[in-house]
Amino acid sequence: MNKIINSCIAFLLMLTACKNTVDDASNILLINPKQTYLIAGDSIQFTITNATINTVINLQPNIGDYKSGNWYVAPSSIVVDSTPINIVFKDDVRQATAMITILKSDVNDTIISFNKTILPLMVANCNFQFCHGNGSRAGKVELSTYDSVMKLVTAFKPNSSVLYTSLLKTDPLRRMPPAGPLHAYKINYIKKWIEQGTLNN
Repeated sequence: MNKIINSCIAFLLMLTACKNTVDDASNILLINPKQTYLIAGDSIQFTITNATINTVINLQPNIGDYKSGNWYVAPSSIVVDSTPINIVFKDDVRQATAMITILKSDVNDTIISFNKTILPLMVANCNFQFCHGNGSRAGKVELSTYDSVMKLVTAFKPNSSVLYTSLLKTDPLRRMPPAGPLHAYKINYIKKWIEQGTLNN
């Protein structure tokens, strides 16, 4: 009789263990793919399993953009080839991480210099009388020094940087500079400089 009771207890314990294993598996926060390589400027969509409304997403470091639909968009330009990025999905008790390595789109991708490219661009197009330099501060904005320019940019985030977004506006009364839009290659210099971390170089 004791053997039967012991066998029943062992069977019940085994069922409980199996149930807990199934419950735990269905509760794990999963992300796919867990590791990938991206060319600068490319994007990838992630599949997230068991996420809740409390799941938050962090980029470490905060480079590129994470968009709705679980899309990650790599910056179009990076300073260091094979730059590692971790995308961390986390809620109150669970965490999952996707590892991305961003590769340069061109081995000759250049580092944009603030002093040789960005500041001269500001001087030629923004820093003159009645605008944003040479004693003038239209809209309380000055663009004659690195520190003053940094007030209008968020490192690695051109789309969150007023210096960049003001160049793209379609309304000529709001677009900078008022005299007419900058050439696309000049705008791209500013975008790349911001994406590369707004270096004071």
